[in-house]
Amino acid sequence: MYCKYYKAKSLKSKTWFVFGAIRNEENVAFGRTLDKKESILEFFVAPDYEQHFIKIMKYLKNKGYILELKKEINRLAS
Repeated sequence: MYCKYYKAKSLKSKTWFVFGAIRNEENVAFGRTLDKKESILEFFVAPDYEQHFIKIMKYLKNKGYILELKKEINRLAS
């Protein structure tokens, strides 16, 4: 089974904080920068942690650190 896959656009100056928040929450997801110029991040989320991940991302979005979050088909699954 593959992980759930999300893409996010972050406020460039807060990208470090977004990754820190995810790591601080017992690594609910593996995240990396997909496009540095555009501040596009990708996250691979274990299915058991998806709801917790979404809760964290909603919080970060409300704070203005995440501008956009989309669930997509895992690009590594094909």
